[in-house]
Amino acid sequence: MEASKKSTILQSVKAGVLSLVFSCVGILLLALIAKLCNISDKALPIINQVLKVIAVAAGTLIAVKDEKFWLKAVIGAVIYWVLSFAVFAIMGGQIHFGQIALDLGISLVVAVVVALIKSRKSA
Repeated sequence: MEASKKSTILQSVKAGVLSLVFSCVGILLLALIAKLCNISDKALPIINQVLKVIAVAAGTLIAVKDEKFWLKAVIGAVIYWVLSFAVFAIMGGQIHFGQIALDLGISLVVAVVVALIKSRKSA
């Protein structure tokens, strides 16, 4: 395998896994804060989406380097989406196809925006 392809795959997987780790940590902190502060059930889905945006942005920002920023970011976002779907399905979450599509869309948009910003700064 060519070094460039290996780098692309490695950075994409790293971005997806880091995003998942940040997302899980954020969800655990949100659960703790929600329990201690009695956060409304209506606010939790919004806060959850904000946490996912931050997680994908942080994972992409840390892991994606050098060239082909947007390609690595898109692959990383899809990896994050698949892993997060699997983790939250295993934890017993309800499956809503609208939510699944929304998560994919948000992940892709955030990852591409962060990648474009990084590519402009490195140029």
